This record gives sequence, structure tokens and C-alpha cells, in this order.
Amino acid sequence: MISMAQGSSGFDLSPSGSARIIRIGKRLYRELSSCPEFLGSVGQIYRTGFDLVLQDGRIIHVRGGAWLQSPFGAVIDQPGTQWIEAVSLREGDTFYREGNLLVCKTRIAFSICLDPLHIVDLKRTLYSSPPSDETVQFWIQVLTESIERWGRFDGVAGTLVLLRTELPHLCSKRLVPLSLWSRHALPRVKQLLQAVTEDDGDRFEEAWGSLVGIGPGLTPAGDDFLVGFLAVLTCFSSPFYKRLKSDNRIEALKEKARHKTVTIASQFLTSALDGVFSEILYLIFTSLITQRKNRGYAHSMCSAKENPMAIKCFLNWGHSSGTDTLAGVVLGFLCLLSAN
Repeated sequence: MISMAQGSSGFDLSPSGSARIIRIGKRLYRELSSCPEFLGSVGQIYRTGFDLVLQDGRIIHVRGGAWLQSPFGAVIDQPGTQWIEAVSLREGDTFYREGNLLVCKTRIAFSICLDPLHIVDLKRTLYSSPPSDETVQFWIQVLTESIERWGRFDGVAGTLVLLRTELPHLCSKRLVPLSLWSRHALPRVKQLLQAVTEDDGDRFEEAWGSLVGIGPGLTPAGDDFLVGFLAVLTCFSSPFYKRLKSDNRIEALKEKARHKTVTIASQFLTSALDGVFSEILYLIFTSLITQRKNRGYAHSMCSAKENPMAIKCFLNWGHSSGTDTLAGVVLGFLCLLSAN
């Protein structure tokens, strides 16, 4: 831990008030390491951490926990209710960077060490070319079984009813609940899927813009869906995503995200367009890949019951954010099937 008695700032940075970043995305680490002295101020405070609001309005999620739940987050080894109370953290407190320390200089001074044990690269390609149809069908079934079992359908995840038409042999006979928002989103999601399968960039931009910012939640449900959808297109080498980049459409999609939704959701979407996602979402993909390697396709019916932990954890994220994101993943996989 960090022990600094009276430093150049005149503040007592005691070991009990210190914390250490133990998991941080490579991009964010580089940005924080090279930023000017003043970082920003504390925004909302949570039971397991807080938001750091930078000068330009962007947000960094500082949390305790095992995984990065956002691509603009950092996991530190101390946060929890007792730690937050011990360091007397308050909304509006300011943070500065001093060397490799993030220092809070108000009330009880404390520091966070910007010298991580584990830097995570959140920009990954998991398949150099789209996986086989059989593999994709296996993944769709694992996820839909899990979503039906543990998901929350208050957002737009009810759009999974599209699978009843497209893949009736894989889908459960149970009805997927349609909320007010998923009914509202359904024609827009159809348009999004058709744009990808028909390789229509203009139509994709239109459908993207119609989904950005819709639905309930701190991050609107439509945005969560789009993040999951993009995760499949980027991580599994979709030719359509490559064409979006080559046609210089990414910046236009980012502009819609900047102007049509809230700051946090906009950050998730712009990161997704750059091919950067939460570490916890990569754990889902790793779990699916591992299951596919270890089991034959005939075993897929019991897979959701046997290896649910990464998926179940993700579905508990937010209220319906986890469910909406994984619904986007499932329908992204459906697009891979159509493209093969």
C-alpha cells in the first residue's frame, strides 16, 4: 500500500486511506497517466465505489469488484461502504494527479495508486472470421435459455420474439414477455437486422438512430441492446462492421450517440463503435467459446443450467441492462447466421 507522510501537497496520505487500482483498461490507464494535474470531481457515490466526472463531462467508473463493468472504469482494492465512509468521500470532492497517484485533497486526504497490477486490453477480436453456423446456433440457444431463466424484460429484450420466426427449432416454446418498450423497439430492431443482412449502410444508420436513447434505465435499454449487438459484429469479424469502418460511417453513428442519449450511455456506445467493451462481456464470450469446445452440439439443451455463472452475473447488471445487452448479443449472432 501507499504510505506518504507529509508530501509536497501538505496532505497526510495514510495507508488506511489509500487504495490501489488492480484492474484498468489499457486506454484509460494511458489517458489517466498522461492527463494534466486536475482530473475532475466526484459525481454519484455508490455502495461499492463512485463516479469521477472529468473536466469535459465524461465519466470514469471507480468501483470495487472482480471485473470491469465498463470500458471507462477502474477496479480498486478498497471501495465499499466502510472505505467510502472512512475517507469521508463526498459528492463534489476534487481529484488531482500527482505522479502515479490520484489524490483527493478535500476533508480527509487519501490517494489511489495509478500503478495497476493488471492492465486489461478491452479491444479484442475473438474470431478472425465468423464462426460456423452450428457454433452460432449453439451460442444462441445457450443465451436464450439463460435469458428466459434469469432475465428481466422491462426493457427491449422482448425483441427476442424474432427468434420464434427465424429459428423456431432452437427456441423455447415459452413466450418471451413483450414490454411496452420492446413493442416500441421491435420494428426498429427488425430494420437493424435487415440492414445488416442486406448490407445496407444507410438503413443501418437510420435504424441505429431510431434505437439510440429509447427505453428505461440509467443507460436506456435501446443503447444497452446496441452495445451487445455491436460486440458480436466487432469481436467475431462481421464483414458488415468492417464495411461500416471502410465507408467512414463510424463517426456519423457516434454523433447520433452523442446527441440522442445520456452521457454514460453515449460513452458506452462510442466505445463500442471503437470495438471496446466491458471486461465482463468478454467473459460471456469466453464462457460460450469454452462450452462449445468442451461439448458437442447435442448437449446444448442442458448447457444453460450447467455453466451459468458468467451469464447469470451479467444478467444481474443494472435492472434490465444485462438482459437488454445480451438480447443484442443474441440478435447479433442471428445476423452472423444470415451472413454465412
